[in-house]
Amino acid sequence: MTDRETIEKLIAQVLDGTELKLKIDKYAAEENLESSEVTVRCEVHDQRTGDRQTIEGKGVGLVDAFFVGLVREYSDDFPSLKSIRFADFNVFADVDTGREAARSDMAAKVTLRVANSEGREFAFQHSSPSVTGSSIAVVVKAVEFFVNSERSFVALHKALSHAREQNRVDSVARYTGQMSTLVEATSYSEVIEQIKKNV
Repeated sequence: MTDRETIEKLIAQVLDGTELKLKIDKYAAEENLESSEVTVRCEVHDQRTGDRQTIEGKGVGLVDAFFVGLVREYSDDFPSLKSIRFADFNVFADVDTGREAARSDMAAKVTLRVANSEGREFAFQHSSPSVTGSSIAVVVKAVEFFVNSERSFVALHKALSHAREQNRVDSVARYTGQMSTLVEATSYSEVIEQIKKNV
């Protein structure tokens, strides 16, 4: 099991069906080839709650613009997003797919590797006949992972505080172990400071 799979298993256990799970409904992008600036507007909804949002961003390409927009949308509530960065991004064409003789509809597998503040990398993949659709989807997967990791960390931090108050040694040990797994995802120093301010 990879680090990411271990963390996702823990996230599912801690958040118990309340994870952020975004579905992309549609997007529009405009690129100025002279300045290399892309403006993207993407409509998404949370598959759990049905809440709809429009993510807007600007960047040097579609992926950069969408990532900038997602981080801006969520980083006030989830400051750990400010500490992640792209480590690698590639597109692989699966030439064995495609219905037409020209195979212009072949599937593209997009892989995004994201590094956390400690340099640890996590890989995310998405495949479809749409390179742009898969590129947006893989960025969503990465941001969901880090948002849900932070939400889990905060939930466990609260549970740990309660267990300490109740002098529950067994629970303290369990929550501490689970939090050490989540710290593999990224640094939560700013998150802890935010929790302290809200106490």
